[in-house]
Amino acid sequence: METVAEGLWGLADMHEKKGEIGKAVKCLEALCQSQVSFLPILEIKTRLRIATLLLKHSHNLNHAKSHLERSQLLLKSIPSCFELKCRAYSLLSQCYHLVGAIPPQKQILNKALELTASSGDGYAFPSPSIFACSFCLILANALIIEGDYQNSISALERGFNCATEICYIELQMFFATSILHVHLMQWDDVNLVERAVNKCNEVWDSIEPDKVSQIFRLLLLLLTY
Repeated sequence: METVAEGLWGLADMHEKKGEIGKAVKCLEALCQSQVSFLPILEIKTRLRIATLLLKHSHNLNHAKSHLERSQLLLKSIPSCFELKCRAYSLLSQCYHLVGAIPPQKQILNKALELTASSGDGYAFPSPSIFACSFCLILANALIIEGDYQNSISALERGFNCATEICYIELQMFFATSILHVHLMQWDDVNLVERAVNKCNEVWDSIEPDKVSQIFRLLLLLLTY
């Protein structure tokens, strides 16, 4: 049956390249609906790919969400597959965000952060801390939508700490500036704003001269986010 799976994946590739997204999705869903049992990992990868196609090329969010939730359920029984689990969490978070379901989005992001925290440093690349930085930023944005500035800042501070652990100065600057941004949005304590400014200056002063232009471009992206 692995040969059948490879054939349907190849057919889906062909339809996707032609822009025939509906046909590509049908090819992949044929695998998921098969009466023959496939390895769970194959079904998971297939469902994640279907969800990716739907989120990228259609407005059928509920359809994508059902595939992602099924993938997440299957992943619970697999002890490994760290990157696949992170990808499933990321896509499901995106899906919840698009349908305006902030509470379940926050829940899924907190589970994702629990995963990265429990994974340790056993992965060379991508590091769990890189995923954690991404999840912290998305969680902070979700909290801002709800007007929960304090917990948003906490999420960004956690992201800053993760970036510091892996000595990723660009991300440290990004998170420091994001924290300042949220403080400016809230502005309930001048001392906190001043502290955030000082942190930005501290990180900026530690940046090597040849990286300044790169960081500057990153900050411009932040301002347009």
